[in-house]
Amino acid sequence: MRKIKNFRVNLRVREITRVIKKLINAPELPVEIEEAVQRGCHFYSKFIVPCVVYDAFAKDALPFVYEKDAPAKWAAQSIFFLTIGRQLQEEFKKNEEAFGEHTGKIVSAVAVDALEQSKNFIQRLIAGEAEEENCELSRSVELPADLYAEAAKLLPIDKIGVSADNGNLEPQYSCCGLFYWMPSKKKSKTAK
Repeated sequence: MRKIKNFRVNLRVREITRVIKKLINAPELPVEIEEAVQRGCHFYSKFIVPCVVYDAFAKDALPFVYEKDAPAKWAAQSIFFLTIGRQLQEEFKKNEEAFGEHTGKIVSAVAVDALEQSKNFIQRLIAGEAEEENCELSRSVELPADLYAEAAKLLPIDKIGVSADNGNLEPQYSCCGLFYWMPSKKKSKTAK
């Protein structure tokens, strides 16, 4: 089991702005909303506290198998729980109009981007571990809510402040998923 707490996430303001455009159904944002998005991203980035717990399990050692989107040949799975903590949501509740009428959308977009950036970070870490075992890593696959409790039995999610009750993860901005490990194709050495 590996636990990583409080690593840094670099929010992608341009990506968050694109999401806000879709959420409010506008091809272009007015200048005041675009500035609110930028200020909101800068302000709320201080309240993102990403934490992850993960571990790898051989194909035969898992108490449950989830093979949705599984590659044809896989040898192991890395299961993870990831959260960005409660502080972002708590800060938003203190002043729900801090950055105008779209503050809720800004916070949601910030949270989604922070989770995505955190997933990318742990994917790079796990890919390095998989490479040492001559394996490649798949893209991340979200576990369905009915498997959260089973996955929580495998990892000490309380160490990162996450709970999995009744198919829900707390805090709100948390996720659970896995990566498949596939044996690498051996490159044959050809004589020239």
